[in-house]
Amino acid sequence: MADQNEEIEKILNSLKSVELRLSKLESALNITDSESIYISEKHQETVDPILNGVILNDEEKGIESRIGRFGLAWLGNIVLLFGITFLTQYMMNLGYRFFSFLIGYIASASIFLLADYIKKANVHLAFIFRINALVLLFYFTVRLHFFSFSPIIPGKIISIFMLLILVALQVYLSIRNESQPFAALAVFFALATAILGDTTNLTLPIVMITAAGVVYIYRRFNWEPLLILTIFLTYLVFFLWLFGNPLSGHTMEMITEHHFGIIYLFGLGVCFSIVSLFRKKDSVSDDFLISVIIINGILFTFLLLLMVLRFFSTDYVNLFTVITISALIFSIILHSKSDWNFASAFYALYGFMAMSIALYGIFGLPGVYLLLSVQSLLVVSMALWFRNRLIIVMNSLLFLTILIIYLLSSKNVNGVNFCFALIALISARIINWKRSRLYIKTDMIRNLYMIEGFFMMLLALLHAVPKQFVTFSWSMAALLYFVISLLLKNIKYRYMALGTMICSAFYLFIVDLARIEIIYRVLALLFLAVISIGISIYYTNRVNKAG
Repeated sequence: MADQNEEIEKILNSLKSVELRLSKLESALNITDSESIYISEKHQETVDPILNGVILNDEEKGIESRIGRFGLAWLGNIVLLFGITFLTQYMMNLGYRFFSFLIGYIASASIFLLADYIKKANVHLAFIFRINALVLLFYFTVRLHFFSFSPIIPGKIISIFMLLILVALQVYLSIRNESQPFAALAVFFALATAILGDTTNLTLPIVMITAAGVVYIYRRFNWEPLLILTIFLTYLVFFLWLFGNPLSGHTMEMITEHHFGIIYLFGLGVCFSIVSLFRKKDSVSDDFLISVIIINGILFTFLLLLMVLRFFSTDYVNLFTVITISALIFSIILHSKSDWNFASAFYALYGFMAMSIALYGIFGLPGVYLLLSVQSLLVVSMALWFRNRLIIVMNSLLFLTILIIYLLSSKNVNGVNFCFALIALISARIINWKRSRLYIKTDMIRNLYMIEGFFMMLLALLHAVPKQFVTFSWSMAALLYFVISLLLKNIKYRYMALGTMICSAFYLFIVDLARIEIIYRVLALLFLAVISIGISIYYTNRVNKAG
């Protein structure tokens, strides 16, 4: 308050100096005293409310005011909530079960009416009262059957139905009032009801309906926090179901039968993926949609992995085939409806990942590597169709990863070696050919493919041809690279030719001269010498023409 008084004194001093200057102007302009008094009074009327407003706003924004207005309101309602629940529990312990529930419902209705009565005078307190009333109403309805030694309603289905009616009421209130907190409370109520259902045919359908309802609400009101909260909570409830619903008193361990829960998991994944279709053109919320796509993908994949390892470890090909087809079709739909590259690229890559797993399940190792290398070319083709650079970048990393895994974990297969080499070189050529379509401004991705193709071609020839012809085959590959560089007028193939020649020379002097028969040594030396001299003559003539 001392700082505020000093600020006010500074303002008043400034005003006095202004008044002094005005008096001098009045005397110079011959303004009468009555006019001066009138102007001064009007000025004072204007200044006083401003000063008072500054003081009031500072007080309203102070921590004392915030605690008094909001903190105590929440504290009082929490205490009221526990007080009513303890009172009803005390009466129930005395044997007045019906009377305790009657008092509970009357208390809930009274608090709700009180909230409606004070909503104009105190909006914040009325809001907290409504939440309090709804929580009490849900709590007493739960106690009609659950957590009671002698439930008033013996049938669980009837109790679940009553809880769902309360959830529907809560949804109606949230839509009518356009209140995101009420909608979040409805989500908590719905998922709590799903957990109380404690059976697959009750729990998972309620989870699915909740997810679909929140997606609809997001489409209508664009409530982003509610959507993120629902994604985490619905997958959490599915996880609890998968581990036997420990919140209902069961031992936490994975269930022994899947009960077709995989269908509901697919439904959750599809439901939250549909949000990608709601993106508006020139949207500023792309970061939010990206987070939704990634969170949904991670949680879906985690639960899918658990279910596959538990129930489908020997029969997962059909699952991943369905995922492949669904993800690729959805990526095409996204591409046709929007120019936003991230979503279409994400689902395309997810589909190809699922395809890789399905191919592994069908063909096993090492045969699957042949198809995975061909699949990489298919991914490049889709990237060209989508004009999507992200697919190219991710595919190049996946191709490199698969290649490293193949080299480290599997025996060399000639067909696979040549396929990796050719696919890498063809991919590099396609990327260079259509680089403007992919908006690729650097050669990093293309160079990565060419380096992979260069080494894989050497490795493929090393294992495919007889040992005495390795140098000869590498020299022929260098000659082929050189011819390609002339036809395409591309210097990078000349680099590959020179690199192959150097590798041939090292292999000849380190390995061949000590191992192969004399006649093959002579042939290898002569052939390498001829090609080396021929390429040298080409470079000499090229330099002479340039000079």
